[in-house]
Amino acid sequence: MNKIKYYLVGSIIGFVVFGGIIFLAKSAEAETSTTFPVDEAGIAAYVKLDSVDITDLTEALNFYYSIEKQGETYVIGTVKITHQLGNWPYWSDYPHVYIGLDGWIVAYYSKDQEASRIMQWKGYEKGKIETTTLKEAIDYMCGKIGVTYSTPDVKYYDFEFPDANKLTLIAETGNDNSFSVTIPGTLYEGSYSAYTGGGQYHTWTYRCPVLDLFVDGLSMFLSPEKCWARYYGYYDISYLATNIPHLIHFTCSEKGGGVATVLIYKSQ
Repeated sequence: MNKIKYYLVGSIIGFVVFGGIIFLAKSAEAETSTTFPVDEAGIAAYVKLDSVDITDLTEALNFYYSIEKQGETYVIGTVKITHQLGNWPYWSDYPHVYIGLDGWIVAYYSKDQEASRIMQWKGYEKGKIETTTLKEAIDYMCGKIGVTYSTPDVKYYDFEFPDANKLTLIAETGNDNSFSVTIPGTLYEGSYSAYTGGGQYHTWTYRCPVLDLFVDGLSMFLSPEKCWARYYGYYDISYLATNIPHLIHFTCSEKGGGVATVLIYKSQ
């Protein structure tokens, strides 16, 4: 087992090697919009565009994977975001992207989807979380239709948990890895993004990996024996009492895998 890393959630600023914290900001514009689907959205990333017009909305229709809603002043659809580690087969996620003539672009997952879907595994073989799937969705659409934003960073907000003000993302890879985390305040959601790699031959048998995810020794998830698989799920947050340390640990047989943990909470 690798040396255990300890996190006091709230002390990690920005995306760093093993994890990061994002300050959730309230989007009054999106909450009062008559076109943004407030009741459907969960975790979201948003930014104000420098300029946008009806031509941009029309052009955007060519680059959505699917178009869900369209009005005179807005369009909503999904975009295809891929994950790929090295030469491994890739998998795709499909976050929603809202663009409005009021200048806001919002990428989001629905409230019935795990916040851990924001983990972008592509590039993580470098050992660093460089972006999120939601930011990548915003940048993808901006690049395709030729619009820009001057704000250095996109902001994040969870429409399902409006009182939350922090999001922490911690990722680990390998065959046997763990970290200890202490969560201050109120925890609203804990979720994970996990994957397994390829298998190996044992005598004449080819075995695919099995991944087991634990909190304080209690199994939260046990994968089937499957190669090149990905999984999303929720932690039982009743086992993640705040203000005390918890050990989050996973094991993965054969060639290993990875687990990213996302915590949505209100700090004290």
